Amino acid sequence: MRPLPLLLSALVFFSALAARPAPPSFDLKAGRDLLYSARFEEAEKLFLKAKNSAPDSLLPCFYLAAGQLGKMTYYGEDENSVSNLEQRVAACCDLAMKLKDEEDGMLLLYSGASFLLRASLEARSEKYAEAMFWAKLALLRFRKAAAFRECAADALMLQAAYDHVLGKSPWPLSISLDWIVKSDGAGNELALVEEQLSPNCEFEKEMRIFLIFEYCSLGYPRLAQAHLAELRKELKGSPFLDIIAIRTEMSSGNARGAFASATNLYAKSFSKKAFLPLRSDAAFLTGSAAFALGNIRLSEGFFERALKAGEAKPRVQAAAQLMLGKCADARGDREEALRRYALVHIHKGASPFLKNLTSKLQRSPGDLSQTIY
Repeated sequence: MRPLPLLLSALVFFSALAARPAPPSFDLKAGRDLLYSARFEEAEKLFLKAKNSAPDSLLPCFYLAAGQLGKMTYYGEDENSVSNLEQRVAACCDLAMKLKDEEDGMLLLYSGASFLLRASLEARSEKYAEAMFWAKLALLRFRKAAAFRECAADALMLQAAYDHVLGKSPWPLSISLDWIVKSDGAGNELALVEEQLSPNCEFEKEMRIFLIFEYCSLGYPRLAQAHLAELRKELKGSPFLDIIAIRTEMSSGNARGAFASATNLYAKSFSKKAFLPLRSDAAFLTGSAAFALGNIRLSEGFFERALKAGEAKPRVQAAAQLMLGKCADARGDREEALRRYALVHIHKGASPFLKNLTSKLQRSPGDLSQTIY
């Protein structure tokens, strides 16, 4: 599945920054490591401890919001979790708007990260004008941060990443994007991220994840594999890497390898409690790999399992409905396919990207060998 801006923000900004007054850095670093291990409750305790020691610091406030977003991505969502996330992001933005100490480059980066979280939430609700407003504030902060030597690489990477995302978004933009720092020529935004990336960057792991997603969607699997190999060295045992690895295998055309990895992940969702929240994701990815291998009946079975297990993950359910429509088309049952496609349009988990793809499939089945992952 195409990564949403919301998910991208969660991954990009799980990083350690400094702000004044400074909370205990050990608690924040340890909390960040716990997030990558999907140990969200333990991480939250450390972030709350840091917040209590420095109530006016933006850093622990942001981590509480980022942790809540990561938890929703992993476990799924309900009204309470969404409301909690909105409140935490609003609190971050309130603090960021009040900051006047703009001589601190890291503080500029961190406040920009808060604004991008807000932009992601607005885009999620299809409030695109509001999303652009907050994204503009964020990118202006990153532009200022680029003037500081210790922050320049991260600031340029973040500007380039969001230039790339906004430039290809399906949003009905009516606002000029001239304020976004743009590179010459298509694709140079990613080249700028690559150029600035180094082990010394605060956002190294997060930007590698971003590049993997983008290279997969653009059809550059070898570049994605290279960054995945680097991440494996740093994030050993992270459940998130299982999902990323399967998607990378799919983008490289290795459907058999993806099928083996996805079925293994699906099995782990029954045998290991920590992997239970990934059952719907694993079922969907297994179905996608089976579809790519031409086993339509098997893929339908796994997409149905994804629907059943994905009650708390509307994005997975919407994508599964679309793929069940493609399966019906592949079997020659156009009536059933159109019924499934109609369900996508009214599903709360369907993104603008997914709805646009569904509209194309309603007009014509297209290439029946293509899947989404």
